[in-house]
Amino acid sequence: MFHELLCVGSPTYVRFLRVSHLSAHKQLTLILNEHLNTSIDKHEFLQIHATRYQLASKLAPHSFFFSYLRELVIRAYPDQQGLKADQLGTKVHLLRSYLDRQVIEYLRHYHWSGEPVHPSDYERLLQYCQDHQLTLDYQTSANFHNRYHGEFTYPRNMKVQLMHDSQARRYNDARMIEFIVDIATGQFVSEWNVYHETVTGAIDANPTHYSIAELHEVADTESFNYGVPYGQHHVPARYRGTHQRLDIRQPVNSAVRQRAKKDWRYPRDYANVVKSASDVQVWQSISPRDRQAVYRQFVNYLQSHHVTNQGIKAYLKNKNGFGS
Repeated sequence: MFHELLCVGSPTYVRFLRVSHLSAHKQLTLILNEHLNTSIDKHEFLQIHATRYQLASKLAPHSFFFSYLRELVIRAYPDQQGLKADQLGTKVHLLRSYLDRQVIEYLRHYHWSGEPVHPSDYERLLQYCQDHQLTLDYQTSANFHNRYHGEFTYPRNMKVQLMHDSQARRYNDARMIEFIVDIATGQFVSEWNVYHETVTGAIDANPTHYSIAELHEVADTESFNYGVPYGQHHVPARYRGTHQRLDIRQPVNSAVRQRAKKDWRYPRDYANVVKSASDVQVWQSISPRDRQAVYRQFVNYLQSHHVTNQGIKAYLKNKNGFGS
């Protein structure tokens, strides 16, 4: 029990926070400044120096800690300036990358009876959702996660968010955790695939220490949502505007993220080829040499016919019109 209390994010730790009678802002201060002992380095990257407390190593994607943390952030930063209000807000903003890392690592070590020899990250995610009766959302545009250097050809990555939807008025978990997945390989695309540690155990956040190719994953990386994105779904009244305030109008990113987004631009003329799970296999079945042409025809069709994008499967099935 005492050991769990030292694991930030564990059920015991969350119970401790809930009975602490501290304000939302003070709870965040406790987590970031005292327990995780965080600081922002000269490259604007959040470093964790905790010795006694640690982020819980087994933070499952559906852990209550995530929705509880979302609630704390929404309550602590209710004004339009959002996380730009103070230095703690900047730390909260930068913490989201560590939350992403915890979820990705959990899934990459997820096992089940009858699993294939080398399951992809996406296969692990699907199995995890099946085992825990969780739903995924494929609707949000992935243009910010398909950045290019030179000429844009076609989407390589899809965005998948957990959970699909929620009507909860408190502790809402809709579209909070997101994954960027290479559609062809099923592997997660993430900044954590390329970051490395210094001899002191800190994250090396010097952008000059990473190649242009490595910065691609930093630019396309996932991002934990403190607010509730609209997507194609209803957002409960008290959560409306939270995504814009807390996730879009955000404090400054780390220097390595800034450099990556400068070197890798996002496409403006863009359409998701994946709008549901069934689109993934369809896109994978298209020969790589044909994908650019198929994608361009797909975009041209959507633009010329002014129809709703229902994904690549529906387009290929009904080239003369969706649903006809």
